[in-house]
Amino acid sequence: MALAVRVLSGAYHDSVKLMRISAAASEKVHVRGAAALMGTPMNLEQLAASGLLAEEAKGAGPNDLVLVVDADAPETAQEELTVMEAALTAPRSGGGAGALADISAPTLDAALGEDPAINLALFSIPGPSVRREAERALSKGLHCLIFSDNVSIEDEVALKRMGRERGLLVMGPDCGTAHIGGVGLGFCNVVRPGGIGVAGAAGTGIQEAMAAVDASGGGISCALGTGGRDVSDEVGGLAMIQAIETLSEDAATEVLLVLGKPPEPAAMEKVLEAAAKCAKPAVIHFVGGLSEDVRKHPGLHAADSLAEAGRLAVSLCGEQADATPPEVDTDARERIAEWSREKDRGRRFLRGVYTGGTLCAEAQAIIGKTLGGIRSNAPLDKSQGAMTDPMGSEGHAVVDLGDDLFTRGKPHPMIDPAPRSARIVQEARDPETAVVLFDVVLGLGAHDDPAGEAAKAIEEASSPGVLFIASVTGTGGDPQGLNVQRARLAEAGALVADTHAGACLAAAAALEGLGG
Repeated sequence: MALAVRVLSGAYHDSVKLMRISAAASEKVHVRGAAALMGTPMNLEQLAASGLLAEEAKGAGPNDLVLVVDADAPETAQEELTVMEAALTAPRSGGGAGALADISAPTLDAALGEDPAINLALFSIPGPSVRREAERALSKGLHCLIFSDNVSIEDEVALKRMGRERGLLVMGPDCGTAHIGGVGLGFCNVVRPGGIGVAGAAGTGIQEAMAAVDASGGGISCALGTGGRDVSDEVGGLAMIQAIETLSEDAATEVLLVLGKPPEPAAMEKVLEAAAKCAKPAVIHFVGGLSEDVRKHPGLHAADSLAEAGRLAVSLCGEQADATPPEVDTDARERIAEWSREKDRGRRFLRGVYTGGTLCAEAQAIIGKTLGGIRSNAPLDKSQGAMTDPMGSEGHAVVDLGDDLFTRGKPHPMIDPAPRSARIVQEARDPETAVVLFDVVLGLGAHDDPAGEAAKAIEEASSPGVLFIASVTGTGGDPQGLNVQRARLAEAGALVADTHAGACLAAAAALEGLGG
């Protein structure tokens, strides 16, 4: 082991940038492990658990940046440390939305002094610090997007109430996706401008719906994430309702698209009432929810999948879009039939490997209609269906690798797909696995070649009896290249569906009649 460490006092950087720097360093051939993180107690604990807590870093505090590399040789570790430090100040890309100017300011007041027109603050800091900092931003008239998790429910409610009193949006906590003023924030796809405004308590759910909008020729006026917990009864849909009201008053928005996992009953009614009061057409889809609940409200349009919701919104904008439910096409059925004739009879279980939590939920909702007993570390029904051990699957199972259990102190799998690749190999080598279903999510903030990494995992698994089924969530404008990513998976032998719902239906068709 050759450890090199550098502690930079008072050098704050957001966690998304640090995750990408950590992931890039860790991918190097002669690097065994690398981390770039703030010196919070939890982060230092994670470093100690992974064997990377060098003596020089033990005294670091929450306002100190810690860079550490474990390499084959001391000189390699020092070289990579220098590369990581240089990456901290590398210019960022505008992601197709035009040039973005970086302001290097030590405080919020300094940033506002540099540019008084700033009206949005994005937070990616330890959860316990969020309320204090967000309250300061709100008091200065800034909308807030809170990427951070581990924020208490009490703090979330207090911030959202304060924001509403001041006419300011509070998106999050745990808000991973937004598209505002033509700029993608967090994990977001590159989309054309248009008349569809999205309010979503679902990060990858927003992305899947936006991808369907883009594929159907439509465009996005604005997409506002709320954080998944917003539609709990404790929060009461505060941000969702405010987002709906904001979009209903937006001149550029013609149709509303409201998405999320199933709200709790009281929050559901409040959200639907707000959408029904809007003078604009509204498409509603809650993954795993009942369309009948939506249709009780006049003027609301229900969809049965995220992709269908996107297409339906486009059609309501007056564009020619196919809003019919997805189905398994002839080519896919022929591929499934061929696999079924050749597969080992001992293989009978579904194994889903997900980077997107909402897509993991959609898999349970769609496949669960025909296949019972699907377990998950993020079950749609919290009262049942939880995995005994998320680190290993039994029976039919779908795992969300973006859950806190897997990401604490580590990059999200959309940034570093190595955990997803390892899990694909693990599931495929299980002699009881029949189908491995997985998602690939493109866009700003995501890995440069996620499909390529998944394809390597398929090839490494070397499991001819397993049917690999993939969906690729993305647009033609995404930097990874939608068609290139789909082609790479197909070359590796995966059945690639046009939408995630289509991939789920293909998996259900393949597993029908296998038992388990």
